[in-house]
Amino acid sequence: MISYGMPISMHHKTHPIHPMTIKIITNYALPFLLCCVLCNTLTAQNNADSVRVYLDKSLDIIAKNALNRDKINWVDFRKELHDKSAQSKNYEDILPLYPYIFEAIDDHHGALLYNNKTYKWDGTESIIPNKAVEKAVARYTNVTSVLISKNIAYIRVPGNNDFNTSKMDSITRDIKKAISQVSSKSVKGWIIDLRNNTGGNMYPMIAGLSDLIGQDEKVGGFITSDGKPDGVWSIKNGTFFVDSTKVAIADYDGFPIPKNIPLVVLVSSYTASSGEMTAIATKGRKNSILLGENTAGYTTANQGFELNSNSGLNLAIAYPIDRNGVRYSYKLVPDTLIVGGDNFEDLKKDSKIKAAVHWLKNNF
Repeated sequence: MISYGMPISMHHKTHPIHPMTIKIITNYALPFLLCCVLCNTLTAQNNADSVRVYLDKSLDIIAKNALNRDKINWVDFRKELHDKSAQSKNYEDILPLYPYIFEAIDDHHGALLYNNKTYKWDGTESIIPNKAVEKAVARYTNVTSVLISKNIAYIRVPGNNDFNTSKMDSITRDIKKAISQVSSKSVKGWIIDLRNNTGGNMYPMIAGLSDLIGQDEKVGGFITSDGKPDGVWSIKNGTFFVDSTKVAIADYDGFPIPKNIPLVVLVSSYTASSGEMTAIATKGRKNSILLGENTAGYTTANQGFELNSNSGLNLAIAYPIDRNGVRYSYKLVPDTLIVGGDNFEDLKKDSKIKAAVHWLKNNF
């Protein structure tokens, strides 16, 4: 993960001119002015060169790593960007080029982060407004579990912004603890609510839900644009692995959950990025459906690349696949489409919860 530092501030001191030096300055005024002009010209040239180096470094990284890099004729595109930036004197002058670059590579999930500001292309479609879910994104930021009925348990997993290893383990523990608090012999079906999950770190989400998602099996992975594997997701003995690496380790000490227990996963147009990855990890699972609205469509794996001490690129580099090898390159379409009717304050009056309960009861 890239660490973006703040730029170093340069402070200049002003020195007073001694009266005895005035005549000397006057006598050498013309050469001095010529020197100033030359120095300013060289400084401007150095700045322009630095800007070109920065832009070229960006393009080199994108041309090598971007998911859709083969869509671009890089010789022509680089020349076009050089022409557009020919008069640029500093980094700020070329920042407006980056949304254009991301549009050219069809990457609405990537971005340039510069001085804690984001420069990106938003894509051709916006999120379909849903006031109830929008409020839930802001209001319900903690993992929550309840019993909808004696036989049906519910867990809501919001997004997160934590990539520190110790914090990942903490999030995983929180999810597993929430599951254990409502799991019992009486529970015959589960609802995982990802409607207000706008993304973050997918690994503790899937690791925390591993006892519901799968047992000793592959649950998904990443592939490159040419179909090569780029990380297999699997669950073994309740632990989530990416290839052979254990991710976000935490024990589950609740009532054992039967394999393939009926499961409904709720999604919305605000379910994005890692929220979508978590939903994909349930696709292809037996006795499981996706219910709700089309998701946001940020279904790519992203990687960070440092440009300098205070900026970096975030690029889409791979697509996710489910346990059956189905690739997801855009929005997830629910198995059962239900628009609106969300009620996070009273779940039993929530249209999507009602539909989930109906499906679960028919599949016990």
